[in-house]
Amino acid sequence: MSNIKFKIAVILLFLLLNAPVFGQEEKSANQNESSYLSASVNYISDAVFMGRKDSISAPYLYPSLLYHHKSGLYAQGSLSYLTKSDESRIDLYLLTAGIDFNIKNFYGDISATKYFFNDESYSVISGVEADITANLLYDFKIVNVSLAASSYFSENSTTDFFLSSEISHDFTTSDNSFQISPTAGVYLGSQNFYEQYYIYNRFGSRSGTGQGNGGVVSEPIITTEIVLEESEKFGVMSYEFSLPMWYTSNSFTYSFLPVLAIPQNEATFTVDGEIFKEELNETFYWMVGIAYRFD
Repeated sequence: MSNIKFKIAVILLFLLLNAPVFGQEEKSANQNESSYLSASVNYISDAVFMGRKDSISAPYLYPSLLYHHKSGLYAQGSLSYLTKSDESRIDLYLLTAGIDFNIKNFYGDISATKYFFNDESYSVISGVEADITANLLYDFKIVNVSLAASSYFSENSTTDFFLSSEISHDFTTSDNSFQISPTAGVYLGSQNFYEQYYIYNRFGSRSGTGQGNGGVVSEPIITTEIVLEESEKFGVMSYEFSLPMWYTSNSFTYSFLPVLAIPQNEATFTVDGEIFKEELNETFYWMVGIAYRFD
């Protein structure tokens, strides 16, 4: 049963913890299990989404509370506290509702999340208001193959669609108390969210304080038109390699997730007729956490 919960959690971690959501919790895929409440505290070294991030690091501490009903229905609330000394604040509140399920070796999760970002947030998805996400995983015994699809809705009425696929293999101890799962994944999507990030954070009010991945500007500028040529295009955004691991003892679960993200398809911007090309670099970041389950 622990293996099932972890497999579902791995998918959620990449689609939802990869952004500064940082609040998704492990959820049981076994509908015969009793209902439970779970509280957790996690830390992530930097906010990365689809290989994109701001040049100013965004380390977050994120406590969360999850209620999971035995039917598979669940609800969760969490917040993300930015721990950077000169920027310390609550950067994000989020609420999630969903359902998970399993049929033999097939596992799934469908959820909807509402985001409440701080106006000062420099997250690359700070313009996102909500998302709907579906995750599917099949356990072939030798490897696990997963597929996830998401729609992200932004405050400017644009929508991004994301698709990801991962392959992993589980190594577990005989009592299933410890597991490590080498994972490789490819992430695809559109970039409307990234265009909004550039408009409001790179070429807008924060353009003199953060340079993002490419460092295309270092001083505030006044613009009348900003266009990201790739915003509507659907393509590969990132290749990612990770080594998620966890240990459970009684009602406690301790987790660690190192990730190497290799972004693809650099953005090309036209700003008042002038063309800017960003430079994307690979990023290593990690997450660590502890959770307690109240049955």
